[in-house]
Amino acid sequence: MRKTLLTTLFIATILTGCANSPKNTTDLANTWVVSAIDGYTQPVDALTTKPQLQINKNLHVSYSGCNSLTGTMHITAQDITTKNLVSTQKMCIQNEQATVDGFVKQMLTGPSGFLVNNNTLILSSDNHTVTFKRIKNK
Repeated sequence: MRKTLLTTLFIATILTGCANSPKNTTDLANTWVVSAIDGYTQPVDALTTKPQLQINKNLHVSYSGCNSLTGTMHITAQDITTKNLVSTQKMCIQNEQATVDGFVKQMLTGPSGFLVNNNTLILSSDNHTVTFKRIKNK
């Protein structure tokens, strides 16, 4: 399991390191659903409602999980961070939901590497990777 995790992180790091900043923000401006944490779908598969990340053309970010997150994304050539990230503070009963929310919040707080490839958005740090699938074009 540890070897699989390290391999996943290594591949994500290589992909992220090779990724260029999107030519324009329309690559990010979409609605995304969380599909995997560190290459594993288990915590996400256990959720009855999949958390969504919405990014608009002005890079305003809105995340809907147990807790809601909002802020404004800042992009450099390789990294993203979210400024003024505001979060609700609900007590999440479902362990998997709290786990997924925590990882997404960590990635948005950043700096996190990112890669947009077709219908996939990958956010990665030195320790973790969160994968999103595009569900709707804006």
